[in-house]
This record gives sequence, structure tokens and C-alpha cells, in this order.
Amino acid sequence: MPAVTRRTALSGLFALSATALALEGIMPRLALAGQDSPADKALNDFLEKCWQDELSRSPEQRTRMGLPGPHDSWTLADEAFRQLNLSITADQLKALRAFDLNALSPTARVSYKLFEGQLQRALDTYRWRHHGYAVSHLQGAHTDIPSFLIGYHAVSNPGDARDYVKRLEGIAAVIDIAAENMRREAKAGVLPPAFSFGRISEAARNVISGAPFEKGAKEDSPLLADLKEKVGKLTIPAGEKKALIAAGTKALIQGVKPAYERFLATVAELAAQQKDSNGVWALPQGADFYKAQIKLHTGLDMDADQIHALGLAETARLHGELREAMSKLGFKGSVQDFFNFVRTDPSVRFPDTDAGRQEYLATATRYIDDMAARLPEMFGTLPKAKVVVKPVEAYREKATPSAFYEPSSPDGTRPGVFYANLYDMSVQTRHDLEALCHHEGLPGHHMQIAIAQEVQGLPTFRKYAWDTAYGEGWAMYTERMAKDYGFYKEPLSEAGRIISELFRAGRLVLDTGIHHKRWTREQAVAWMDENTANPIADNRTEIDRYFVWPGQALGYKIGMNKILDLREKAKAELGPKFDIRGFHDAVLTNGAVTLPILEEVVQGWIDTRKAAA
Repeated sequence: MPAVTRRTALSGLFALSATALALEGIMPRLALAGQDSPADKALNDFLEKCWQDELSRSPEQRTRMGLPGPHDSWTLADEAFRQLNLSITADQLKALRAFDLNALSPTARVSYKLFEGQLQRALDTYRWRHHGYAVSHLQGAHTDIPSFLIGYHAVSNPGDARDYVKRLEGIAAVIDIAAENMRREAKAGVLPPAFSFGRISEAARNVISGAPFEKGAKEDSPLLADLKEKVGKLTIPAGEKKALIAAGTKALIQGVKPAYERFLATVAELAAQQKDSNGVWALPQGADFYKAQIKLHTGLDMDADQIHALGLAETARLHGELREAMSKLGFKGSVQDFFNFVRTDPSVRFPDTDAGRQEYLATATRYIDDMAARLPEMFGTLPKAKVVVKPVEAYREKATPSAFYEPSSPDGTRPGVFYANLYDMSVQTRHDLEALCHHEGLPGHHMQIAIAQEVQGLPTFRKYAWDTAYGEGWAMYTERMAKDYGFYKEPLSEAGRIISELFRAGRLVLDTGIHHKRWTREQAVAWMDENTANPIADNRTEIDRYFVWPGQALGYKIGMNKILDLREKAKAELGPKFDIRGFHDAVLTNGAVTLPILEEVVQGWIDTRKAAA
């Protein structure tokens, strides 16, 4: 969560966009979700205590949420920590099941079932704790640490700066645990694909490149540059700034550099043991592990063959829709010819100039503004938090995706931000920008995440929960829903919407192909090149992501399809009593839920509407 997806768009140089203005005056009260019965209160008190206990063991989460400090430590996720969490989880599940489910209100029953599901999944997946690739080219402590410090560790006073330095001093322990976890996995026969190792090493070396790690370096390393920038903005004496930077520099030289060098040695040692690049089928008990990952990311008991067949069917259907869109555009040629067109033709790209960047931002803002003005037609509940558009800052252009969404603050005072990385304009295309704006901004991720954070009456853990199939499924659903309300007036944008959905349908084929049908990397790339419109270079990146994150890519399309099915079910059962605003409120005002629980929630809404006079 959220939703850092393949591409995100938006941006602007505006402190307050027209989007934000459009939301003014159309913010009804968020639904009060709970009841205050003694049984509900007892459950909510228990859930809140569990949440606070979790926060006490996750200093990084406290920082991300902007809670009071100190912010000077790291989670040390070694075996002892994992075993402690397992014990706590078992105790919490036992305590939860002492509550009488039948005594709870409908909202509290959802809280109970959600928390029970989280705890049970944690217990069930403990057996796979050494299968998940502690480090890969996609994630790991070596990159998570600098990303976290640069992106989340705010420095607004000298205490924050001292906490930053303390975290620099604590990095070595985190990196050493990551290396040990890699070695433990290797002993169990679990190694990332061979292609992943070179990128792991490159990313780790980048962290310790530049000053103060290299004598005579003309540029500061990412962490030193970040510390200097943040301390430099403080209104404290120059001598105090100098001392803080000196302390940070010492920590980088004496602790961070040796730890990263030890980490690199471990990576080199393990790389020599891995010659293959296979899906998880090649791991010990790989088939069972993949089945568990499917359940984790979809919440459903679907087998891989069923998902693969669904992906092929959806791909064929969307190719048919695309042919209709191509006809409206007057395009002559095959679907594959059209793929080549959107991959290469300059007319579907924004110019790589300042004017082109401004045009991109203005176009994205217009798409969001147009949707914002019509939200009351589709939603009864709207978020207090605004969404603004911004370009990715220069200091992190080379280290972030082409676009991404960052959530608003829980109280709605800090807006959600739809970032566009305009460093490489060759990847910022016109045809899929409207769908992207709906997916990431309105009414996609921003609506879902902001409403969950703001809604009253939910236990805290539900405000910050994330479920792949629900969250990404909602964002995909909104792309399609926008078509129902007359958006995508430009034929090229309609083609882009289909291409966006086609990309996610293809994931069903590719993920199961790699991890169940034993496709090679080359097979997967060839299928993606032939059947989706993604840029060729992006396809390699996507395929490599699927190799090291099994099951995650399935959530998007499966979640979308489930929400669409539930909407059609509600329409069929309710007839004239169906209300799209009520349906959307039912989906959004319960926070992120699993697909089975979402089905229960929607059925409850249907039953309530049926009973209404």
C-alpha cells in the first residue's frame, strides 16, 4: 500500500489545484460506522490495544504516520523477533475468540472477522517465512532503509535530526540481519532468480557511493545529501548544524559502509550458488507456497489453472474491445500493429520539453478536475482530504517509479499527492493518462484510502489496513466505472483504458505461467510483448517483478471482477431500489477488507435496502 503501481500520473506546480477547489462544498459527513454497545466497546478497546502493541514494535510505522517520537530506532526482524510475533499473534487470536460474535453489531462483526483473518493468515503463513525472498532486486533492507529515511523521516527540530543520526548508527544491525536472513533462506534451498543478484549489488553500491564513502567524491551519497538538506533547513546555530552533520558522517563511515560491504559479500557468495531464473515452482514445496500466495493476495480459493484460463479469456475479450476502439480511431492494422503504434509513435507522447511537461500536468489536472466535479453523482461519501498533483522532486527523480500516489493525512489536512516523474518523458503517454488519473487519484486510490482513514467508528487497524485485491481491485474498477459515466470521450483515451485493463488481465496469465506452468523468463516476455501494449523495456521490468513477488499481480483484475460482479448482483436483487451511491458507500466506508468479507458487506447492504420501505 498504496498504491505504487506501474505508472502514476499527475502533477502540478499548483499548491492548490482546481481539483481541490472542486471538492470544496461537496463533502458530506462521513458515515458513523459503529455502535457503542458494551460488547462493541469491549471489542474495540481490545483491538485498539492490539494496534498500539503493534505500533510499539514498529518504530518505522510510527514515523510514517507522523506520530510523536522518538524516531531513533529500527525493527530488528531476526528470528527472535519473528518468534515473538508468532507468540503474540497466537495469544491475540485466543483472546479475540473469547468475544461473543453474536453479541456484536454488524460493523463490529466485520472488525472481528477482519482481525481474525489477519491473525490466522499470520499463523498460517509463518511456515513460509523463509520463502519470501528476504532480499531481491525489488525490495530489501539495502534499499528500504535509504528510501524510508529520505521519504519519511522528517526533520523539523534538532531532536528529529539527532534521531536521524541514531538511525544511521543503527543501520548496520538491520543490514546484518537481512544478510543473515538471506543465508538462512539459501540453506533452505530458497534463492532469488539469478538475474536478481546483479541488481541487488548495484543498488547496494549506490547507497555507499559518493561522499563520505569515497575520497574526493564530487557528490554526496544519498543519505548524506538528505541529512545535509534537512539539517540545513533548521533554524539553529551553524555550529549545531555542523555537529549534527559530523555525527551523521561518522555513522556513515564507521557503521553503514562496513555493513553494506558485508552485505555485498553475502550477495556475491549466494549469487555464485544460483545459476537459474525460475518461478517459485522450483523452490522446496514451491507448489504449496504459490497456492498460499494466491490466497494471500486474492483472498479466494482459486487454483492456478483457473486463474490462467480467466486471464486468457479476458485477454481475448479485451483484444476484441480494442479492435472496436481502433476502428473509431480510424486505425488500419492488427492489434499488434496498434501495440507498436502506442509504443513508438511520437503523437502519443508528450514532448520532452518544459512545454511538454506543463502540458502533461495540465492534462492530468483536467482529467481529475472533470471527475471531481461529478463525484456526487456516484458517491454519497466523499473524503475531506483533497488531492493535488505534483511533479516528482529533482532529488529523487532517478530513484522513483514513473508515477505514484502518496496518501493524505488521517485528519485530511495534508492532501493526497499524485506524483508524476517527468524525468523521462518517453514513458509518459497520452493514451492511458485518463485511466491512470482515475486509478490513482479520483475516484481510485485517493478516494479509497482517504475515506478509510477519515471514516468514524472504525477501529484504528481498519483505517490503515491494506488488501491487494480490494485496494487494487477498487482502483481498476473505477477505471471501468468512469466509462459508464461518459468519461473517455476521446477515442484514444478509450483505447488507453482498454490497454490498461488488458495489462492487468495479462498479469493473470503471466504470474500463473511463471510460477505454475514453469514458463521461462523468455517465454513470459514473449507472451507479454505479443499480447499487451506495454513498452518493450517495461515488459522486462514487469516480468522480473512477477518472478520475485508471486501472486501479488493477480489481485488487480480479480479484485476488479469481484466488485463488478457484486455491483451486478446488487442491481439484479434490488431492481429500482439499487442506488450506485449507496453501493459505493458500502464498498468504501468499511476500510480495506478481503473479497469474501466485501461480499458479506455488500449482501448486508442489499438486505437492508430490500427491507427499506
